[in-house]
Amino acid sequence: MEKENRHIISNEPDEAVLLRYISETASEEEKIWVDGWLRDDEARENVLLQLATIDHAFRTKKRIASRNSLEAFCKVERRIKRLQRKNWINRTYLAAACFLGILILSTTISYWRQKGTGDEAQIVTVQANAGMRTHFNLPDGTVAYLNSGSVLSYPLHYDKKERRVTLTGEAYFKVTHNPEQPFIVSVANDRMRVKVLGTEFNLQSYNNESIVQTTLVSGAVHIEAVKNGDIVSNIKLKPSERAVYDISSGSVSIATVNTEYDTAWKEGRLMFKDMPIPQVLKKLSYFYNVRFDVKDSVINTYRFTGTFENKQLSQILDYLKISSQIDYTIKQMTSDDSSGIQNETVTLKKMR
Repeated sequence: MEKENRHIISNEPDEAVLLRYISETASEEEKIWVDGWLRDDEARENVLLQLATIDHAFRTKKRIASRNSLEAFCKVERRIKRLQRKNWINRTYLAAACFLGILILSTTISYWRQKGTGDEAQIVTVQANAGMRTHFNLPDGTVAYLNSGSVLSYPLHYDKKERRVTLTGEAYFKVTHNPEQPFIVSVANDRMRVKVLGTEFNLQSYNNESIVQTTLVSGAVHIEAVKNGDIVSNIKLKPSERAVYDISSGSVSIATVNTEYDTAWKEGRLMFKDMPIPQVLKKLSYFYNVRFDVKDSVINTYRFTGTFENKQLSQILDYLKISSQIDYTIKQMTSDDSSGIQNETVTLKKMR
């Protein structure tokens, strides 16, 4: 009993106690203590729910690995073990390939404690693996959808004044309304922020692009340009508006749009309406984790219209071939990252 008591003397239980509570193996004393801890703060229920989800994902990962079902999964497993040896991720919070119903190679979750300011900031980072999409709940109940390759970091416990998260890539947010605690998404190394109280919006900000795109579905958002930590401009969007912010020039353009074209990806759909081919290829590149090599520059002057739901890349390319007279070849290559995950290069040429 003394050994168990060590984990619950402080105001915060450690993960071992919470995991025993989740798995219904906690002692009576631990159950009583955690029940009281949950009653003291309603937000802690979301913390416990997230821990339960991550723990379930980790245990599912172990079961899949034991079946030796995919060599690719084993490569991810070896990568996780290398990260563990670097001692920057707590093993309890590691999960790959099985978050929210997608069991193989969809999401990687990492967790660490960031020291240096007195209390330790507990940060969770979720990454939608290449070619996959995922969604999950944040501590306040906000739902976040991540597109392929996108990364979202957030604190396990929000600051009392704000709910701040950091995004690289593309995400759709259904933000829980809380006027006392604004929800803030920081992108582009904090050179731009999207600030809301409760709303639904899509946000796209990739590291290799100078453009940040925000599409508002409902509610209102404030787009804040930041320089040296100070807000230098603030623009308010209305529903059905899309703002395109050029980080390098500081310019912003706003247009009224059909938001479905920017948000359909979260449901497995791709929608194009008279879209320039370079933009089409960019969306396909992120969605399917492929690279495009355009051999004939005239192809970049074409435009494309079409809607595709749960289609393979080859099916979309076949449609493009028929409608735009563009021939293609697909070559599989090994990516240059440490995951060992394969991606493809698609070569496009004008049909002769």
